[in-house]
Amino acid sequence: MSRRIRWTLAGAGISGLVLTSGLFVTAGAHPVADPPPPRPSPVASKSSAPPSTSAPSSTQATTSTAPPPSPDEIATAVTNAVKAASPGTEVGFVIRDRDTGRTLAASGADQPYYTASVVKLLIALDVAHSGGWHVPDAATVADLTDMLAGSNDAIASQLWEEDGGGDIVTRMAELIGLTATTPADDPGQWGMARTSPDDVARVYDYLEDTVPHDVAQPVLTALAGARPTADDGYQQYFGIPDGLPGSSWLVKQGWMILDSSLVLNTTGVVDGRYVVALLTEQPAGTADATARAALTAGIAAAAPAFTAPTPSN
Repeated sequence: MSRRIRWTLAGAGISGLVLTSGLFVTAGAHPVADPPPPRPSPVASKSSAPPSTSAPSSTQATTSTAPPPSPDEIATAVTNAVKAASPGTEVGFVIRDRDTGRTLAASGADQPYYTASVVKLLIALDVAHSGGWHVPDAATVADLTDMLAGSNDAIASQLWEEDGGGDIVTRMAELIGLTATTPADDPGQWGMARTSPDDVARVYDYLEDTVPHDVAQPVLTALAGARPTADDGYQQYFGIPDGLPGSSWLVKQGWMILDSSLVLNTTGVVDGRYVVALLTEQPAGTADATARAALTAGIAAAAPAFTAPTPSN
């Protein structure tokens, strides 16, 4: 794609009554010279305290460290935290350790939820895979960066229309091996596609492990540079960014208002190691601030899962 897409929501010819993750569900149908440099992998901090050289005497009291919470305990804590902040919310999530391959916590991980803007991951991968894996040119990298870091809907809508609409979802689901990801019934509504937390985790694994590095790097850099305020004005530092202070992350968020519910999703990779997908459908009329706080509380409740020891060689 040699030309940049310079669209605004108004210029895209999109009209409707409900603004979603940058999507109108009732709608009709920086220039950069080079991709940004790779983001350095996070380095785990280590204690600087010297090891003890003396054994405790027989009269010294000993203490024991409580075992970490089990996956079921973490799953319960996450679900309860979200529902306490936003009662009536449907919650599906998974946390996977890429170093060990273990699922650290999950609930409803195979159940389909609306993607909202999380589908932009598939749109970006489809662009890079068109005709075989290739590094997008600078103009296309700029478009993909705006679509991912800024969650720009006009760019997503243009790419969606040019590249086959729902066929994008079908192609990528087949390529990656997604089992619960399907296009929307209305081919013009990309945010109404469905996916599961497990499938979202597979997308991140595929992006990190299978897509050629030079092709994946612009996408990963865009996700690591997610902007606090999306291009439509939505505050997108909820869930992973605000729930895990001090952590490094790359994320793709999603939000969408429907007549029946408010869809809010936080997904990404934490500290270069943990794949996270928390997908929700909250009751209709839920305030945005309440909905965002619910996902942030859920991710904060999952924090014990992100302390798994690094496997020894």
